[in-house]
Amino acid sequence: MVLDRELRFVAANPAYLRTTGSTLAQLVGNYVFDVFPDSPTDHNVGLLKASFARVLATRALDEVAAITYRVARVPGGPLEERVWSARHIPLLDAGGEVELIVQETEEVTRPETSFDSPRLVDRALRTGSELSALRQMFAQAPGFMCFTRGRDHVFEIVNDAYLQLVGHRNVVGMSVATALPEVVDQGFIQLLDGVFTTGEPFIGKDLRAQLQLTPGAPLEDRYLDFIYQPIRDASNEVVGIFVQGQDVTARHHAAAATARAEGELRFLIELLPVQVWTSDPQGQLDFVSQRVVSYFQQPVAEILGNGWLAVLHPDDVEACVARWTHSLTTGAPYEVEFRLRRGDGEYRWHLGRADAHRGPDGAVLRWFGTNTDVHDAKLALAELRARSEYEQRLIGIVSHDLRNPLNAVSLGTQLLATHNLEDKSVKIVARITRAADRAMRLITDLLDFASARIGTTIPINPRPTNLREIVEQVVDELQMTSARHIRIGHAGHEDGRWDADRIAQVLSNLVGNAIQHAPPDAAIQIESRIDGDKAVFEVINAGPPIPSAELPGLFEPFKRGQGAGAASGSMGLGLYIAREVVAAHGGTIEVASDLVATRFTVRLPRFVAERA
Repeated sequence: MVLDRELRFVAANPAYLRTTGSTLAQLVGNYVFDVFPDSPTDHNVGLLKASFARVLATRALDEVAAITYRVARVPGGPLEERVWSARHIPLLDAGGEVELIVQETEEVTRPETSFDSPRLVDRALRTGSELSALRQMFAQAPGFMCFTRGRDHVFEIVNDAYLQLVGHRNVVGMSVATALPEVVDQGFIQLLDGVFTTGEPFIGKDLRAQLQLTPGAPLEDRYLDFIYQPIRDASNEVVGIFVQGQDVTARHHAAAATARAEGELRFLIELLPVQVWTSDPQGQLDFVSQRVVSYFQQPVAEILGNGWLAVLHPDDVEACVARWTHSLTTGAPYEVEFRLRRGDGEYRWHLGRADAHRGPDGAVLRWFGTNTDVHDAKLALAELRARSEYEQRLIGIVSHDLRNPLNAVSLGTQLLATHNLEDKSVKIVARITRAADRAMRLITDLLDFASARIGTTIPINPRPTNLREIVEQVVDELQMTSARHIRIGHAGHEDGRWDADRIAQVLSNLVGNAIQHAPPDAAIQIESRIDGDKAVFEVINAGPPIPSAELPGLFEPFKRGQGAGAASGSMGLGLYIAREVVAAHGGTIEVASDLVATRFTVRLPRFVAERA
């Protein structure tokens, strides 16, 4: 603001009007103490009047370090006690007399609103003003503050935050070394001496100090941000040090914990046998693990952002970018296979996966992803699949081509059986017939096996039939070639819809398996029934129990039980084919074995729909 010699307002800038809740019309032409009377008996009015009087008398600048003065914040609002600091600058007329006084005012009610707290201390000491208002300002500060005077650094002003930091010890009037003996060996006295001697401020960031926070308690580590600011007198000599700072222990520990967690996370990331990367919500890579850098043998800066596209196989770019764009747009998980160019120029297949990390509002904050090298596994799988398909097709071709000559052999033996042969010849023909039948069964098994392994189900042709008739037919055929006693048990009507030939094949395989493993004198039992919408039949034999370790793999191909020797004529496909036939009907097959008996149980839907 600008006052004339009678201390009437001449002008005021917008900042003054805003800070004091005034308008220019209220001020101009009015006596300053009529506009801001405070209290007629208030000592602060006297300090302000005295400063104006010194300017008029000496025609020199005068300063008021800090005074408490009641001023409204809005026009017509209540008066509030606020702390101010001011400089009064004379403007002289042609004759050298004071014509106007410019007041530069700064509100310092809260230290954080002031431009320069050390300057206010400096101003207070140089002007010899009373320090009561300055102490009041210090007391309200959120951070710790103090002023030490002289080379011994004697505490003169200390705020509550500083007292709390040093354990509420009454340090005013004592030197730092005497009041706080624990800091002597921590280097803080030397820092104060350096500031006092050189006149240069010292700024400390996250410095560790061991302090006694509670009287009589052991020292505790605190971490501080602070400044030691030299304060000078009128002759520019350093007379003391202003200390201002914040206790940042909580921030230090949080930062240390974060750094520790990030270090552990980085360690774990580097342990993973995959490439790890992250991107921002727009899909720009902002981090890659060392494994990525080692693979591409490129600087990190060339990989981040969209740099990874340069090492993607040209044929994979379109599909990969489309999938990544879809995930970025929808937030859906990202998964795609692509080839990446290694540092030596070789392209290798990788499986890329990523998922979105979201904030509380569901918005994507970051993408976390991995690239897994699947090149060797992909090639091995392709080779294995090709070899498997070749082997299965070879089995199918060979089995198919063997059928024709075997059919001719069977037909020939049937024709020979119609002639009157000698007993010796009859035996030979019967032996040839049995051998041909066994070979045909093996070929049929191989064809079924090849069909199942190539990836198609064993074909079935469901028609209305009767389970009981199927069981009796199979038993009749088996009894012609085996002297074993087979008992049959039926329950109720057993009509349904199945492929009769395939169900007979399952029964033949299960009973044949029982004949191989049951003792010669042990009976074999077949039980069949309709249970609601299920058809159930069981094959039970009293042979030795199957070891529990063999049960999980019993239905796998080329598996033969311990009692089945090479002479049995079995390749270990019977149970596998039985399982596949049952599965083609939509049913299940189970086995249970103990010291009493081994039981195979088949459950089928009673009515199986026709399938292609």
